[in-house]
Amino acid sequence: MSLVVPTGSGPVTGRLAGNVRSWRGIPYASADRFGPAGPAPSWSEPRDATAAGPVGVQVTPGGTLTGTEDCLTLDVYAPEHVDAPLPVLFWVHGGAFQTGAAADYDGSVLAAAGPAVVVAVSYRLGPFGFLQLGTAEAPDPSPAVTDLLAALDWVHREVGGFGGDPDRLTLVGQSAGASLVCALLATPAGRQARAAVALSVGGPVLEPAESADVRARVLGDLGVARTDLAALRSLPADAVMAAAARVARSSRRQRLGGVLWGPVLDGVVLPAQLADVLGSGALRDTALWFGSCRDEMMMFLQHGSEDAVAVARARVGGARFDRLLEVYTATARPGEDPVQALLTDEMWVQPAWELAHAQGAAGGRAWLSRWDHAPGLPPFDVLGPTHGADNACLWAHPPRFVERPLLARPAGDMTDADEAVTATLHEAILGMVRAGTPATGELADWAPYEPTARCTAVFDAVPRIESDPAAQRRRAWTAPSSAPAAW
Repeated sequence: MSLVVPTGSGPVTGRLAGNVRSWRGIPYASADRFGPAGPAPSWSEPRDATAAGPVGVQVTPGGTLTGTEDCLTLDVYAPEHVDAPLPVLFWVHGGAFQTGAAADYDGSVLAAAGPAVVVAVSYRLGPFGFLQLGTAEAPDPSPAVTDLLAALDWVHREVGGFGGDPDRLTLVGQSAGASLVCALLATPAGRQARAAVALSVGGPVLEPAESADVRARVLGDLGVARTDLAALRSLPADAVMAAAARVARSSRRQRLGGVLWGPVLDGVVLPAQLADVLGSGALRDTALWFGSCRDEMMMFLQHGSEDAVAVARARVGGARFDRLLEVYTATARPGEDPVQALLTDEMWVQPAWELAHAQGAAGGRAWLSRWDHAPGLPPFDVLGPTHGADNACLWAHPPRFVERPLLARPAGDMTDADEAVTATLHEAILGMVRAGTPATGELADWAPYEPTARCTAVFDAVPRIESDPAAQRRRAWTAPSSAPAAW
């Protein structure tokens, strides 16, 4: 197939590497600061799409500001030869809603193995993507959510020209990307996806009052009224980012890591929480997979657990937290920190349990997984299977881990165990993309979640299926003294 592909905005010219074609940095929308995504720019001559696209405004690990607000582009990867329309993997990157870009993810390995068309999307980040100027009573949609919906619209219109089938779409995201995938599933456009994979979902979208509070604090720091759009749009980007950073530093005991941002339940663009949509049965025909890492919180506790414990205690209640910690201490495996384990379950595993239960109760299918493998790559070689360990393998190019420039993580050689677990993960992800099930290969017996067996796939060098792992801990969350729950 040709490397020049016509789109509604204009033709794009890609490149061929090995047996995969790619087109990078394709504009899918445009937007004014804090406004919703609108139509993409247009061009007439073939646009060079052979280099990485721009990244959104963000702070690098070294503390410098990089990126541009004009970042609404996406990358497409497709096999060289496409005999029939291929399923589409739509990737939403993570990064605490404030870092990352499509440029950090090379989808060529997954595209070739699928075979599939892989689309990786960049969206606005931090205050530019999630500061909404409405009120608690009448919130505006999060700008980044409008970005992602515009990207989905682009896929439905344009992906056929790249060899993809828009009617066989799977949403995939990790961390903040997983939360955004869950937000998309609650929209009419997102519900058109045939399947979705959400790895490390960090909880539901923000209620309007929460989002309005963040907006008031950031704009208060800037000394600009929410209604003065001209002044807001004239502010230097570094001033907006500095104000957000100051508010974040004062919020570390209210939000994990001081992360302020997240999509808002605006009632129009994002009309409902995913749990409510699942409970209604609206997604019973959509195959879902929710995953978490065994030691998610190790990444966030390197400088102590005091702030994270304060956040969790505020959410679950101090007395309940103490009762749960007794259970976690009594059931700790050798060398396990029970506080870390409790914080992991409260932040990352609970949402997965609840969403899987809601989907199953409504007659749908949802699979649960846990990532137990520590990649032989910093920081996982020291911290173990913590947050992002699965993501490192998902985007690896065996026998190498790829460089992640925006995270300042170098490439590295993979061990035999790294390659084995990566092969299993790729097969499961592509099983969802191709056929709407991750139960393939060594995980062929992986059954969807249901309250009797609570089947869970454990990703390790030797994968396995477990029934209701850590059952005593799970039951502690639904003890009579805790909040009612049916799962």
